[in-house]
Amino acid sequence: MLRQDAAINLGLPTRKFLENAVREGNAAESVRWLDYYLLEFEQIQYIFGVWNWHMVRYYLDRQGDAKWPQLIQQSMAPWVGTSAGVVAAPTADVEIGAKTVRLTIPKCQRKFYLTEREDRFYFSLDSPETQKKKWTGWRTEVETAINAHKFEVFIKLLDEYVLQARIIHDVLCDWAWALLTVMIRTWGESILGEVLRVTEEPWVTVRYEKMRDLSTAESLQLTIEGMRGHFSGPNRAGEILVTEEADRYVLSFNACGTGGRMRRGDPLAATGSRMASPYNFLNVEGAYDWTWNRKGVCAYCAHCSVVNQILPIEKLGHPMRMTQYPENPDDPCRWIIYKDATAFPAEAFSEVGQRPR
Repeated sequence: MLRQDAAINLGLPTRKFLENAVREGNAAESVRWLDYYLLEFEQIQYIFGVWNWHMVRYYLDRQGDAKWPQLIQQSMAPWVGTSAGVVAAPTADVEIGAKTVRLTIPKCQRKFYLTEREDRFYFSLDSPETQKKKWTGWRTEVETAINAHKFEVFIKLLDEYVLQARIIHDVLCDWAWALLTVMIRTWGESILGEVLRVTEEPWVTVRYEKMRDLSTAESLQLTIEGMRGHFSGPNRAGEILVTEEADRYVLSFNACGTGGRMRRGDPLAATGSRMASPYNFLNVEGAYDWTWNRKGVCAYCAHCSVVNQILPIEKLGHPMRMTQYPENPDDPCRWIIYKDATAFPAEAFSEVGQRPR
């Protein structure tokens, strides 16, 4: 499933289409939109789970598996309760199992679980089994509300799901920057060029394996779908401003639900910048090909240079998207997709140390 709206409408949140279908009483169309809306979230959770797994493996392959408890203590325990919405959350207590980590916040009834399975991490707001049972029950309730034309009940149930999905997204996203920060503190920031390439290529290759065969319109649709799934835009609704020019599409994220949210902080969740306590995540001080040869780039945001430009140039001969990283976190981030893939300017190559091919 993939939305195929007019280009300038692709940035509208999918939830609006779902709500309209429910409001109109079209049950079959409502369920179709529901499936797609949930798929947007699930795909991004999958990507973060895979990428974080590869970063953990990179670290432990060099430091030894015995460092796993210490890595969790350093990279997740100090802030996970804050990202999960616990007010003034202290550092989590950590219990390490064979394939599952349980994180407990003192005086908080909710327990968080990080589960390793199939070369991927899953984060859940209860035990994986309990959460699966809850979400199966939720799906039954929401379809019942749709079929019964109970719009207010449907909205209440949807809000509950979206809140949980957003927390899971944000924890997995925050953990990515946290893991990169641990690696900077362990080996120095220059290691990130290798880390980003080695840990991103496995999932980039899967998600974009058909990129060579995609039309510009299909590439645009796939790109925007991912950013909707990141809860981008005002109020984290999944909104992207799409502008069409004669030779390009300009995508503006204000803020993107990942790097932009983490750099600014998230008023919706009442959390601050991830560069401040309890996160203390790091920017990259020097200038490298993978920071667009700019200093002071957010260590997380640097991964866009690899996904959008470096790997596509090496594999396709041109960028997939050109990134306009904002120095000021309060400014929008922009991606540019040229209608003619051969029309990317020389800067799109040179800023990441590449040449047109």
